Amino acid sequence: MPLELGIDDDLGESQIERFLSKAAQASRAILLNIQAGCCGDARLAAEESRCEDELFLPLWEEAFVLALPGGHPLLAEPLLEMAHLAQVGWISCPTHSSHQRLLALHGENSLGLNFAAQAGSLTLAARMVAAGLGVALLPESLLVDHPRICIRPLSGPYLTRRVGLCYAAQALEIPAVQALHAFLQSD
Repeated sequence: MPLELGIDDDLGESQIERFLSKAAQASRAILLNIQAGCCGDARLAAEESRCEDELFLPLWEEAFVLALPGGHPLLAEPLLEMAHLAQVGWISCPTHSSHQRLLALHGENSLGLNFAAQAGSLTLAARMVAAGLGVALLPESLLVDHPRICIRPLSGPYLTRRVGLCYAAQALEIPAVQALHAFLQSD
């Protein structure tokens, strides 16, 4: 049974690997065909990037954390609060839903945010942090084990995202999608 799965670009490597391991366990009869992006019979993606007509099976939730380049002065702070971040250079992703949530976290102070750079994806924002262009609020899985990025949680309200399987209702008619969906629900 062939199964074409799309994998969103803004997911951490360890998450993708765990998911693929589970997908391979769903049925020995499944022949996985993995593609990058929004394609396939189903796809692994953050809930906010699912299409309007897609169903969503949540698999895990992860926190957004502050990504700082190594040697950043804020690394000396034991606990970071939004007040510490008013004057830092932010890397934003204006086309990503997390950008609006970042602005909401800053509340009234969002008009004074210092945007140092813009990225087209969360993965690119992480690379910009590693290059020292600024700080960003990013999903923790994108940053784990990155040698040039330090992560810090923020005190107070925090952001999370749900990651899961996106699929059209008619995709459940495909035997491989049925097998994967049933396996993931039972796990």
